[in-house]
Amino acid sequence: MSSQTITLPDGRKLGYATIGKGNPVMYFHGTASSRLEVYLLKHLTVKGNLQLIALDRPGYGLSTYKPRKSIQDINSDINCLADHLGIEQFSVLGWSGGGVFTLAYITCFPKRINCSIIVGTPDLPFDTSIAHNIPLAKYVMKFPFIGKIAMRNMRRQVLKADCTEAFLRSSQGRQTLHTCSSRDLTFFSNPTWMGLMHQSMTEAFRQSNSVNVVLEEHQLFLKPWNLPFKNISDNLWVWQGAEDKTCPVKNAYSIAHKIENCNLEVFPRQGHCVIFDNLERLSELLKSF
Repeated sequence: MSSQTITLPDGRKLGYATIGKGNPVMYFHGTASSRLEVYLLKHLTVKGNLQLIALDRPGYGLSTYKPRKSIQDINSDINCLADHLGIEQFSVLGWSGGGVFTLAYITCFPKRINCSIIVGTPDLPFDTSIAHNIPLAKYVMKFPFIGKIAMRNMRRQVLKADCTEAFLRSSQGRQTLHTCSSRDLTFFSNPTWMGLMHQSMTEAFRQSNSVNVVLEEHQLFLKPWNLPFKNISDNLWVWQGAEDKTCPVKNAYSIAHKIENCNLEVFPRQGHCVIFDNLERLSELLKSF
């Protein structure tokens, strides 16, 4: 994997990572994660002849922090990166919170898109009463003061843990496991997979203002969609695990209801990690465009 930065027109740094060679796919990582999350998808580059490109959203990893008021605010960053890499058209893939920013981009720049896939993505405004399978999540997301305390604690525990096992023993680690379906727990019991995920979370919190980034994204998720969904072509797939506890299945049905001609697929007995459970199928879909 190669991690680099580019300088944007306003002087900010944008961090990104590329892995593999072939047809380009822009990857949008989850909330409270980073570009390193893409390494969990390495199998796609081997099977699908694909180049995965993952960028850190502002304030995560290597990217300079910038307050955001809209989910469309990073669209220009994405275009700058694509232009820098000499890529005119590409596919996009977004997991969890990253799916929100995927939709924000493809509605505004449909002509640059070959294929779009969002997985385990919240419908907006996100229903905080069932978020993350944690009763207190609605207070964390709705009230910034409470959310800041929770996020500071999360950041401290993620950075303090010197290994994956230490993180899983922490209160935040135990809470993370509580949000998992039985199928998801198989991934969290895999040392390699969990090690990569922990590295990605650690990278997400490397900057001191990363707590504000997470809170801002959650605040954006509480606002209703304000996107021209009519611009989306029929090359959009919405994937969802039927037993997803982090982002329940009703979110996928609601998104599909709003977007005409999208391809909805709900995977029985699978959870929030459904994207990593179906890499063969994902590679076949992406390489067909």
